Amino acid sequence: MGNLDIKINSIVTIMWEEVTYKSSVQDIRENEILITIPVSDGTYLTLNDGVEIEQFFYDKKSNFYKYKTKVLGRYREREIPFYRVSKPYDIKKIQRRDYFRVNVVQIINYIKEIDLEKDIRKEENYESALLLDLSGGGMRIKVKEKLSFNESIISNLNYENEKIVVKGRVVRIEKTEDKRYIYGIDFRDIDNSTREKIIKVVFKIMRRQRELI
Repeated sequence: MGNLDIKINSIVTIMWEEVTYKSSVQDIRENEILITIPVSDGTYLTLNDGVEIEQFFYDKKSNFYKYKTKVLGRYREREIPFYRVSKPYDIKKIQRRDYFRVNVVQIINYIKEIDLEKDIRKEENYESALLLDLSGGGMRIKVKEKLSFNESIISNLNYENEKIVVKGRVVRIEKTEDKRYIYGIDFRDIDNSTREKIIKVVFKIMRRQRELI
């Protein structure tokens, strides 16, 4: 499978009709892989034999891959259903700049990491920021405060019932006409579970925006 380091118990994400589903690898055979029935918010995905599905996978080094597999059929073991899928093909490594990105206007809060290290932890000590866009690799925010290039911040992202705490580093700075600052933030030291949550939020926002068109 090339550089794709998928193993038993690896978590994979399946994109189907603009909805993300989670599944896990249960067995890797010579010509096929067994995965659990994909699920999204309690809804299970039904797939017909022969259909092609798009999957995403993060390895332990936080590399992000997109690839395709084909559904070969179903399999039951101890009354537990699985899908049999082909080995991955059309494998592409996705660079950080190519993560799915969605425009969004939302108030979030953040604190400089150096202040957090001073044990200033209460929410009222956090600053407000206007979130302008979001992806699995980073975000753009607009704030009053002047931050330095490479400065680290901790942000609280809230969407519906999901609260995601993420660390980021300032990689771009733009001063606006209204004397505010727009910062490009790259996420840092982010585990795969947190990145998956962010991408799930991104797809939810994209889907809702399309419904309004």
